Amino acid sequence: MTTWLWRRIKRYVVSGREAPKVDLKLTLDLSSKANKAEFAKDVTAIANTPGGDGFIIIGIQDVKERQSNDSRDYVPGFRAKNGPDDFHIQMVDALTQFCNRVPTIGYDKVEHPECGHSIGVVTIKRSTKRPHSIIRGSGDIEQHQIWIRRGTASYHATVDEIEDMMGKTEKLPAYVVINLSGHSLTPEQREQIQQEMYIEELIELPAHFDPTTSLQAQIEKTVDEIGLTPEEWGSRLILLVLPGLAPPASALLAYLHGLRGGFPKVLWICPHLCDASRYIVGNIIGLQELRDAAREIRATCRSKGEP
Repeated sequence: MTTWLWRRIKRYVVSGREAPKVDLKLTLDLSSKANKAEFAKDVTAIANTPGGDGFIIIGIQDVKERQSNDSRDYVPGFRAKNGPDDFHIQMVDALTQFCNRVPTIGYDKVEHPECGHSIGVVTIKRSTKRPHSIIRGSGDIEQHQIWIRRGTASYHATVDEIEDMMGKTEKLPAYVVINLSGHSLTPEQREQIQQEMYIEELIELPAHFDPTTSLQAQIEKTVDEIGLTPEEWGSRLILLVLPGLAPPASALLAYLHGLRGGFPKVLWICPHLCDASRYIVGNIIGLQELRDAAREIRATCRSKGEP
């Protein structure tokens, strides 16, 4: 379980960046009523937010706090005082005291593979009982509040958001948007996308490929940098933002795959490194071979019984 969980949270730990369903914390103290109420707010906000499972990752500095790229520095780590089982009971008790419709959570301890520091991971299961509300106030948290995440912060839910939560299904499907175009999405573009789907997570990664070296190695590196696990590639809804003519080209390839029952090879013609007026053959790309290599990775994960 923890090996899969590390792969699932790795990109947030390494980047120090949160997401609508992911919150990073240096520590978590449940010794006071105010702290318990704050924890209930954080958990219910994630549970009320559209998408899959959410996570509170404890013992991590976010990117704004980091002074170094050394994991020993930005992963100070977290250890529950009386062990993970008692800490899980504490968390459930806090939610029971402060929440209406208590979200389902789990707790795991994960060792960082490089620095060896322990990380606490609260998993907030995707909820079918939204909205989750606060039933008891303490500190800055008030009774009857309903929280939701927008971007990486928590806000009071609007009437429309509460009505969406009360529906049997989410109003819009939740997608991971992967922008490989090299141009960051503008606020206007995000707004247009969210008329069709909810952006559960946005991954910005400009894609650059060298036609003179192995394309498969470059693709594997790009996929690794995107950070989704093999399980996520198979289970989450994905929207790719591709550069230039790549979108219609990919549509053509999908159509041809349907006609042929497999992919054709693709010839990459590129500018000469020393003479931009000349175009030469870069790579002959075996799309079917790339597909088969990726399927082997997927099959390996399934054979291990990983989610």
